[in-house]
Amino acid sequence: MNDQAPIGLGARWTYVGLAAFVAVLWLATLPLRPLFNTDEGRYAEIPREMLSGGDWVIPHLNGVAYIEKPPLQYWATAASLAVFGQSEFAVRLYTALCALATLAVVWITARRLWSSAAAWRAAGVLSSMLLFLVLGQLLTLDMSLTFYMTLSLAAFLLAQQAPRTPGSASIQRRWMMAAWAAAALGVLTKGLVAAAIPTAVLVLYTVYARDSSPWRRLYVLWGLPVFLAITVPWHWLAAGRLPDFLQFFFVHEHLSRYLTPSADREEAWWFFAAVFVLGSMPWTLSALRVVILGWRRRAPSGHFDPALFLWLWIVFVCVFFSLSDSKLIPYILPAMPAVALLIAASPAVALRRDVWITALCTVLAAAGLAAAGIWGPRFMAATDRSQYFEMLARPLLEIAVLLAVSGLFVLLQRRRDPTHAAVFLSVGWCLAGMLLMRAAGLVAPVYSGVVLARAVGAISRDEPIYSVGTYDQTLPFYLQRTVRLVAYRGELDFGLRHDPGAEIPSVAEFVLEWQRLPNGYAVMEKSMFDDLEGRGVSMREIARDVHRVLVARR
Repeated sequence: MNDQAPIGLGARWTYVGLAAFVAVLWLATLPLRPLFNTDEGRYAEIPREMLSGGDWVIPHLNGVAYIEKPPLQYWATAASLAVFGQSEFAVRLYTALCALATLAVVWITARRLWSSAAAWRAAGVLSSMLLFLVLGQLLTLDMSLTFYMTLSLAAFLLAQQAPRTPGSASIQRRWMMAAWAAAALGVLTKGLVAAAIPTAVLVLYTVYARDSSPWRRLYVLWGLPVFLAITVPWHWLAAGRLPDFLQFFFVHEHLSRYLTPSADREEAWWFFAAVFVLGSMPWTLSALRVVILGWRRRAPSGHFDPALFLWLWIVFVCVFFSLSDSKLIPYILPAMPAVALLIAASPAVALRRDVWITALCTVLAAAGLAAAGIWGPRFMAATDRSQYFEMLARPLLEIAVLLAVSGLFVLLQRRRDPTHAAVFLSVGWCLAGMLLMRAAGLVAPVYSGVVLARAVGAISRDEPIYSVGTYDQTLPFYLQRTVRLVAYRGELDFGLRHDPGAEIPSVAEFVLEWQRLPNGYAVMEKSMFDDLEGRGVSMREIARDVHRVLVARR
């Protein structure tokens, strides 16, 4: 990296001000839209149940054991709920803070490895990448996993780069302890993948670069006890509480989900290539460049090469999940911080070219979004969802204006400083992404059960609520209570096998119980409602959204 010139005082304070502005808006947008199915509802309800007197060792969803994932994020979200009350802001706060913390880690890493200019570029690029920006605003486990994996990666890199002086051993050890602890917290967030990926990348680096020096700086005798002290207690307690925990958690949720299509998440082999291309927008061309050209070793023989290690990290993450029979868009998020670091560390000539192309593409994207906002509603097919998506026309125009200003500003300035241009482009895209997330609230009836929950209001604990043939993940959180499942198992199958009384196995049994009730409520798909109504089942419709109908017994 040949960009070692210090940033001027004025530019530095400008960047600090922009970073603070983006961070405030990042948090301010969290409560502006309801929770969406499925992940947001699920990962809000589990900590709500913990906080309302549930089990803090064995996570529960809708009152039954749910151990697909470890509990670290559930604990953190429950703490947020305890402090801020039940709200969208409270349940999304931990994820958002993990996103902002990941940006800080990337900034620090680039600053220590290369320069302050590279640090601002890396943080700017990552903050504006579509995949990172969207998932940093949503309640999922992938952003918190990415934070811990990025922290582990960064601490490992900085340990390897510590100066070889008499006092360097303590510095290396501190960084490696941070790497071990972060990997352990990643395991406690989403499982063994947080430790498996760093281990595999280290092995690949050793073979590819013919460099075994990192193994001598792992401080295993110090780090392994730290790792085990963090990860073992919960697994030990859970195994003691549930006899089949180890088989389900490690075999079913790790091995079977990866090696077989048991999770029903099959996609084409090129799925994550498409996710990478779209998820790295607007820096797609830069991301492809560093991936295609990053295989070449930069450091002298015998010296650790952080850029090569980052490249191997990106490639392995994408290939590892591409080989799985279970594929979801967020899985490759842990690769994006490494992509941003490599983009930021590019030679000045490549950076100037990247910024100019990205600015031009930004203007073209603005034109496309403006066209979609103006003419899109005219060509939209009339469905029960179209009325909600038509309301996105105005936000699309607002986003188009913001992107146009951002792109034209960079193009017209014609500055020779790629850092300045990259930061301002990134801020433009980041703000545009937040406008998009705010606008997502307009389509809430399509993706959230909040409309049904608001329609029914407060319900006495003596009145049962049935979920017939379906399970809206967001509804229990908004109702602040669990529902009685009818003819539905899905991902709750494990918990229902341990507590069969938590469900009514068939619709026929539900109808018999429903007809005996003095009062009660039920949620069902529209087709189920039509079927039961046609059979003469007594129901009074209270509300409906795009998918479901809420009815009362009387």
